[in-house]
Amino acid sequence: MSGFATRAVHGPAEPDPGSALPHSIPIQQTTSFTFPTVRDGIAAFQGSGDYLYTRKANPTVRALERHVSALEAVPVASPEGPRAPAGDVDSLFFASGMAAISATALGIAASSRIVAQGGIYGTTEAMVTDLGRFGIEVDLVPVGDLAALASAVGRGQSPALVYVESPANPLLQVTDIAAAADIAHGAGALLAVDATFATPALQRPLAWAADLVLHSTTKFMAGHGVALGGVVSGASTLLADRIEPMRNRFGGCADPFAAWLTLLGLKTLEVRISRHVENAEAIAAFLRGHAAVTRVHRPDLDRLPPGQMTSGGPMLSFEVDGGESRALELIDRLRLITLAPTLGNVESLIQHPWSMSHVVLSERRRREMGIAPGLLRVSVGLEAADDLIADLEQALAP
Repeated sequence: MSGFATRAVHGPAEPDPGSALPHSIPIQQTTSFTFPTVRDGIAAFQGSGDYLYTRKANPTVRALERHVSALEAVPVASPEGPRAPAGDVDSLFFASGMAAISATALGIAASSRIVAQGGIYGTTEAMVTDLGRFGIEVDLVPVGDLAALASAVGRGQSPALVYVESPANPLLQVTDIAAAADIAHGAGALLAVDATFATPALQRPLAWAADLVLHSTTKFMAGHGVALGGVVSGASTLLADRIEPMRNRFGGCADPFAAWLTLLGLKTLEVRISRHVENAEAIAAFLRGHAAVTRVHRPDLDRLPPGQMTSGGPMLSFEVDGGESRALELIDRLRLITLAPTLGNVESLIQHPWSMSHVVLSERRRREMGIAPGLLRVSVGLEAADDLIADLEQALAP
């Protein structure tokens, strides 16, 4: 069993069955596949396993899925000894993170109930709260509040799915995944964890008894801001029976070129995340000591079992004195850190959740979540930390 950094570079230990393992995975940029005989074509339509149509499966996409699965299966060190997923791990790649989340919600909880954390990515919360028209009841609980989660799970119809985001967007609250899994499984529900902000380099929820882990691969996993994508990982039978049909029938399939670009990103994931984290810690320390900054948000690892998340991660958010007008002025004064509606690039990025990522939610809801008008979210990049601090310092000056 190889370590995480080795697995990130090399991918699965074994090639895809029936194929050679090229040094660099080729891009099979095709919509469909041909067959030597009509009987071969019929067999493919009837489930032989041969590639048929890229909406259903593609060799480049499959190479990425196997690579992600290999990373999610790396054991996690904990005081009690190594922790690993209870069974096999497979993955499905989607056209975007939201496609992966939507397919998971619809595939697991159709005509049933979801208990989800509130205070997460604005589009995710807007999506789950809109599921009522598809026959899915949704209850929202405060992010990271296990007592509220247990109360909601035990109230009324047993849920089919418990959905958490850890760390959460944009305030970086964290959830004890093993405790959340106990709550979900006690009610017969599955636990899904969006771990986009941590990536498998820092947190592997399947080792802590989550049933599914989701990522917007658009962010740190691809890492360069050039490829949209989303992935969900879990037991192969669960994915095949409940989630893959949603991808096939609703068409949330990913493009092979996006899969190939994401594969390239995974090879440098471990080293990139290390630098992201180093810079984020330096910037957080600077912001905590600045008179114009009223609060800095980073994941509170003391609330987690030792080993669940190995560092505070590459993201931070902070609140400035002066509210919305001061926050927007600060963005315009930045020279190096870029305003962009995303995160996870090699470049440092900033945005204003109140008016941007979470504007899809009502003002009342944003305030309930703790999103203040003066809050800024920073995706810390790979630049020299001193240069990033200098840029923030001049932007924060009176």
